Amino acid sequence: MTAKIDIAAVRNSCLQHHNTYRAAHKSPALTRGATLDETAQRWAERLAATGKFEHSDDAQRNGAGENIYVSYTTATTPPAPDALAKEAVKCWYDEVAKYDYTKGQFDVETGHFTQVVWKGSTQLGTGVAFGTVVEKGKTYNATYVVCQYSPAGNMSGSFAANVLKP
Repeated sequence: MTAKIDIAAVRNSCLQHHNTYRAAHKSPALTRGATLDETAQRWAERLAATGKFEHSDDAQRNGAGENIYVSYTTATTPPAPDALAKEAVKCWYDEVAKYDYTKGQFDVETGHFTQVVWKGSTQLGTGVAFGTVVEKGKTYNATYVVCQYSPAGNMSGSFAANVLKP
């Protein structure tokens, strides 16, 4: 994809969509974290360069929490910033349907959701980058979104206090 996307617009939109979901769960609004933006951007660019879809390690993100998203398309133009941010955050949040508030614990099927609404997280960083992926002989344009959270969520023993019912 040769066109560019307005990274600042994606960052602002991701923050807005996170804070809408967080408000519904009685979690305070996140603020943008410049350092988190930098580490999230580096990881998004690495994913785009390698075509891999994997989390960074704890040291690469300085202990922050992380959600990753990728969208594949054959379109040659990038998605609109708000549409991209909305879809990424919604994808993570939609895991709410599987979350069991009575258990109040980590589950691999709901970890993205719980990080989005984690009450103790106060800052958000966002990165976005483009790459290509070949699947079954067909080339797709891939848009990667990485969000990092500080302090990290999903801490064992802290779910009841940090993941509140809407």
